[in-house]
Amino acid sequence: MVKPVIILNLKSYKEVLGENGLKTLTIIEDVAKEYPQITFVVAPNLTCLSEFARRKKRVKVYAQHADPIPVGAYTGHIPVEALKILKADGTLINHSERQVSLDIISRVISEAQRLEIDVVACGGSIDEISKIATLRPKYVAFEPPELIGTGISVSKARPEDLKKSVKVILERSGNISIPICGAGISSGEDVRLALEYGANGILVASAFVKATDKKKKLIEFASAAESAVY
Repeated sequence: MVKPVIILNLKSYKEVLGENGLKTLTIIEDVAKEYPQITFVVAPNLTCLSEFARRKKRVKVYAQHADPIPVGAYTGHIPVEALKILKADGTLINHSERQVSLDIISRVISEAQRLEIDVVACGGSIDEISKIATLRPKYVAFEPPELIGTGISVSKARPEDLKKSVKVILERSGNISIPICGAGISSGEDVRLALEYGANGILVASAFVKATDKKKKLIEFASAAESAVY
C-alpha cells in the first residue's frame, strides 16, 4: 500500500523564507516523526532549496519548478540535474502559478526519471491531467486554479471532478502515477474527504503557511489522512 502524502508548497511567502523557512522545516520534521505512516514533502522557495536539502531527515524536499535543460550556460534556469546534485528528492512542474507546455512537462519527467527523482505534475482540468498522466510522473495533482488560495477545497466544491480525476489518472498512467489533489485544502475534513474520494494525498500551501500555529495545522492534516486510510 502506498503511504498517503502531504506536500507542502511554501511558494514565495515571506513567512517561510530564510530563518523562518528553516524553523518551518523543523516543524514539519517533528510532525513527520509523529506520523511515520505518512510521506511528508516540502517544496521551499528556490532560495532555500539547498539548505532544506542539506538539513532534511525524514521529510522529502522538492523544488517548485525545474527546466528540461542540461547543466551549463543557462542563466536563470533550474536544470533537473542540479536538483540531483543538491540532493533534492523531486520537483513540482506545471503548477498553475508556473505553467509550462505539455512538451516541457514531458521532458522534465523524462529527465527526472533518468536521474531517479520524483515529479509532481499539476493540472487544472480533467483534460489536462488526462494528458499528463500518460507521461507517468510519480504524482499527478488535480488542482482547479480557481480554488487555489480560496479556502474552498476541491474535495468539497468539486467532489465528482475529484473522483473522476482519480479514475483518469490511474487509467491513463496504467496505475503508475499516484493521484493527489490540491486547491483550497484548509481543514482536516478537506483532507479526509480527498482521501475518501480516492486521492492518495494533498498538495497544500497557504492554509499551512499562513496558519497561526503551523504545527497544529499540520497535525490536523496528518491525523485526518491517517484516519482516512488506516
